[in-house]
Amino acid sequence: MKKVLAGFILSGLLIFGVGCSHRIAPKEGTAANPDLLLFARGIYPGDDSTFALIRNSGFTTLMLSSFYIRANGDVFSGDNNRQPIIHQGIFTGNEEWVRRVQSLRKNPGSIRRIEILLEGRWYNQPPNTYDFIKDWIDSAKGGPEVITGTKPGSTLYEIVRILKEKIGADAICIDDESVYDSQSIIRLGEMAHGLGIHMTLCPYTKIPFWKEIIDSSRHHLVDAVYLQCYDGGKRNTPAPWVQGLNSNIPVYPIFLCRGAFSTCSTSHNSKTPDEIRADMQAYRKEYPGLSGAGIWQMADIKNYVRMNCAVKDTASGNATTVPQYLEQLRKSLSNHL
Repeated sequence: MKKVLAGFILSGLLIFGVGCSHRIAPKEGTAANPDLLLFARGIYPGDDSTFALIRNSGFTTLMLSSFYIRANGDVFSGDNNRQPIIHQGIFTGNEEWVRRVQSLRKNPGSIRRIEILLEGRWYNQPPNTYDFIKDWIDSAKGGPEVITGTKPGSTLYEIVRILKEKIGADAICIDDESVYDSQSIIRLGEMAHGLGIHMTLCPYTKIPFWKEIIDSSRHHLVDAVYLQCYDGGKRNTPAPWVQGLNSNIPVYPIFLCRGAFSTCSTSHNSKTPDEIRADMQAYRKEYPGLSGAGIWQMADIKNYVRMNCAVKDTASGNATTVPQYLEQLRKSLSNHL
């Protein structure tokens, strides 16, 4: 999109249900219409039955995950490393997947928001997403296939435009775990705002870094913080982050469920539905304004059932089908909201 007309923006926002809506943390003691987030790695391109299950799952936000930017500007799904979904500013991904994503907004259904997770490298992994965002946000660096900057026609602009216009994302989610360059993320967010899309944050450490992004970003641009309460963030609880960020943006704990890392037993602080329910009760006592939570991720939910965990490890739970496990996890999140 080389020029953005006001009328076009308005119509596009109405189509995708974005508008200027934003999340504000509820007052203490209230949690009407809780936000329940499902990370959905494992559904590209997916199938109609899985998307129908998600649409009617009771979860309200679907996080399409995970997506990576490569050195030539291509964007890949973590579910398919062979064919990019974006190449040279053009959508080259699976059209049936797009149709399935758009079907999530059909009524009846619970999904009211769709986000795209931009995942970065862990330590000692090859450079990807946030290394390149840092390099390309201005004209300092960029390869022969990359147009640097944030203006229409630039590589980053066209990536975010496609995520918005083609896929219908309401927000891009920042999952940087290695680069931690706040200024490039702030500028990326400002560009996203111009395209009518929000930004959310998915931290596990370094409160000052994420606070700087929030404090330096346009009001209401960042409208949720998804706090990793597993693996490197296993000691996290929402209350200290609420205090440290000092913002009215809601903080939602994200849990790793059993089935993660292809095991029925606990791994990287994965939890059973009962354990998640107990944690949510404790988190609500510390943070009365708690208004949502999430599960990482759909692929692990399927793994749990595929591995027959209810039989192999009875301490992990008793779900024997994907719908049953998904429902148990949803209830574990919402029981104390």
